[in-house]
Amino acid sequence: MNYNQNNPPRQGGFGKKVKRVSDVAALGMSPPAQNYPQAPFDPTYNTNMNQNQPPFNENSYDPQGFESNMNFNQYNVSEEQASPMSIPSPFIPNKSQFGMMLQQPMVQGMAVEFGQQLASQGKDIVNKKIEKYVSVSELKYYFAVDTKYVLKKLLLIFFPFTHKDWTVKYDQEHPVQPRYEINAPDLYIPTMAYVTYVVLAGFVLGMQHKFSPEQIGIQASSALAYSIFELFIYAATKYLTNIQTRLGVYDLLSFSGYKYAIIIASILMSVIFKSFGYYLCLGYCSIALSFFMMRTLKVQILADPSIQHGYTQDTYGQPRHTGGAKRKRYFIFLIALMQPFLSWWLSYHLVPTKSIVESNF
Repeated sequence: MNYNQNNPPRQGGFGKKVKRVSDVAALGMSPPAQNYPQAPFDPTYNTNMNQNQPPFNENSYDPQGFESNMNFNQYNVSEEQASPMSIPSPFIPNKSQFGMMLQQPMVQGMAVEFGQQLASQGKDIVNKKIEKYVSVSELKYYFAVDTKYVLKKLLLIFFPFTHKDWTVKYDQEHPVQPRYEINAPDLYIPTMAYVTYVVLAGFVLGMQHKFSPEQIGIQASSALAYSIFELFIYAATKYLTNIQTRLGVYDLLSFSGYKYAIIIASILMSVIFKSFGYYLCLGYCSIALSFFMMRTLKVQILADPSIQHGYTQDTYGQPRHTGGAKRKRYFIFLIALMQPFLSWWLSYHLVPTKSIVESNF
């Protein structure tokens, strides 16, 4: 230690002099690492390794050689078990884990919600496609019926002579639904009557030993074709005579479809009373249906509140000709007289020559 007397002594923690320590180990530090001699370089070290391996050939390079050169028999492991795809991974669940995952309430709720969203999107797409050709919202009005309305409407079709009020009630600008208004047209009765007519025609042909599977299709297609042809005649007449009415396509389809109800009644009478019962029932029902058509269409066409004396006002308040009352009456007679003719045309070939009840006994 070097001690200089000229320097004043430095005070320690408790008034003692600070001592210099030359021993590093006394301070708790590790001694410096010792340098060991390295091993001598062996030039044959790398040449002695992998002497049995063939030299590298670029043409015979196999990127999956680590699998083809591996001997699985020495480990008692098959190649399928040792393939990388069969190795279990925490990121690839197996079948049991996948089944347990699907049983979780959260996963099931997400699946149900996704299915509902997908179904709603598909429903919206279908509705948009259908709305281009058929107004579904407007079509729902004609099927808004109940059992009470159906019974009253059928009685009105077969017995219309005592009915007094033929006006259709309106809720602001829209007519009241058929279930609340017996004079409103509907499509439920024409649709069900059409289906019943096809089934009854097949039944009658079967009782006459004339039934074949093709007859059902023939009866259905022919009746549908005549209905379309009838609508075409009505539309062409309205266009050529320039008749402006509130009657749309669905209204005309509804009124023209009521004739299937009297066709069914006439065929049922022909089953028991042969042709006499058929023509008697068809004659009365035709008169009743024609009277029903004339009274209903008269209110729908002639008594239109927006039309007076064949004229109405346009957007500028000027009178506009909408077709005379005389032409409208002709149009009403056309619809009323075509119903008996088409009823006979669609049912006369189903009348048996003799009573079916007598022939079966």
